[in-house]
Amino acid sequence: MKLFIDDLRNPPNDTWWVVRSSKAGIEFLHAYGIPDEISFDHDLGGDDTAMVFVNYMIEAVLDKTLEMPKGFRYVVHSANPVGSLNIESKMDSFLKFIGE
Repeated sequence: MKLFIDDLRNPPNDTWWVVRSSKAGIEFLHAYGIPDEISFDHDLGGDDTAMVFVNYMIEAVLDKTLEMPKGFRYVVHSANPVGSLNIESKMDSFLKFIGE
């Protein structure tokens, strides 16, 4: 399963599930768990950012309410360079911490 988080863009093909906000992403996690791959946009409209989703997902894994799938992958497709770096830094540190 692959998740595309973006408020405006569409995914590259129809193999992706799409969510348009951090809230919709969190609801996706509750319904389906963490997908095998996530593609992140940073800015999700207004004050919403993918960092809300990232922080929630990390906390849920640390609290053992969600489990990272083996071979998990992510990419950042955001046009916001600072936001992209924030997502990459947080995700890379977390994945290193849990040994992925």
